[in-house]
Amino acid sequence: MDMIADKWSERSRRSETALKKVYEFANTEPEIVIVDCNYWTFGDLPEEIPDDHYTNPAAAFEYQTAKIERHFDQIPDDAYIPFLHPWYGTGVLASAFGIDLVCNPKADPAVNLSTIEKPEEIDELQMPVPGESGAMKIVTDYLDYFKAHSDVPVVITDCQGPLTTAFQVVGYDKFCYWMQDDPRRIHKLMEMVTEALIQWVRFQKERADQPLDGCCYPLSIKVPQGYGGVWMSDDDSVIMGGELYGEFVRPYNERFLKAFGGGCIHYCGNSTQNIENYLRTEGVTAINNFNLDNIEAAAAIRRPLQEKGIVYMACDFVPSDDRLDDYYAELVKAMNGPEGLIICPYVAPAIELNKGQYAGASRDRMAVAKRVFGRIKQVCYE
Repeated sequence: MDMIADKWSERSRRSETALKKVYEFANTEPEIVIVDCNYWTFGDLPEEIPDDHYTNPAAAFEYQTAKIERHFDQIPDDAYIPFLHPWYGTGVLASAFGIDLVCNPKADPAVNLSTIEKPEEIDELQMPVPGESGAMKIVTDYLDYFKAHSDVPVVITDCQGPLTTAFQVVGYDKFCYWMQDDPRRIHKLMEMVTEALIQWVRFQKERADQPLDGCCYPLSIKVPQGYGGVWMSDDDSVIMGGELYGEFVRPYNERFLKAFGGGCIHYCGNSTQNIENYLRTEGVTAINNFNLDNIEAAAAIRRPLQEKGIVYMACDFVPSDDRLDDYYAELVKAMNGPEGLIICPYVAPAIELNKGQYAGASRDRMAVAKRVFGRIKQVCYE
């Protein structure tokens, strides 16, 4: 068995302590987590991705563990804590409701278009069998392999929240129309996907021997024990107005979070129209936000979260070389102090961020990681 966790246990304990101070709003500078151990393949150079990554658990295991060891060898002072992730794209729960997944060579599995055409078809949906329906079986096989071969915690697979899963199951356009035309069935759909998500997460946690209210790693950032056991992706909040979100989404997010003692919500982009909804969501202890180089929107969500004692994870893929230095200076300045703040640069050598857009790149992963870490430290002391 691979003993990575034992090998780096003292460093992980230090990181857990540092992250807990952030959640207590007792930190005197932002905590930094360099995310170069991403479990997905998006943003990695094709030659680095195993051909059998999505068909062979051993290949995915080696892909992830090699990144963990490299991180600890090269980035000694951030607050990264290792874990293994049985990743199979963002549509696992949707696939359990019968939605097809597409897995192109060396690309993350993606959700195909929904075939549902009428709201009455929602009545015909069947509850998934955790661990057996759709791609759940693949995830379970990977989870079992990881657990058998390493002492590193094995976490739940990607956790799309109720809204995104519902969109995937019936289609974005139909969901939006049916909120107006058949709200009863949309609520029925949201109730079903929420309960299915709770059952699926509980199944994974029990199989991985992880506590229901702990071992939470939203997009690779450890939530310290005592601050929730689950996270969800809520990316589609950015297209929902506050009133509709409050009626059709927030109650189901709350139900999911509360089933596991609270936790973190992630979204990419600008969802400032839902600030009040996030503040009112029971169980939220952190927001993980890829701001897409929209520093103004990041500041707009950060400050009310700060006032309420909710941690803000300021995230994004690393900007282009000519934008990098200014980006982190602007970000730190806009965050209104360090308390409750984690800065999370995602190092992906095949892509770079520049003013809201991702472009292709070919960069040295560790050179970028070291430069980013040094730059954040520099601007924190300027």
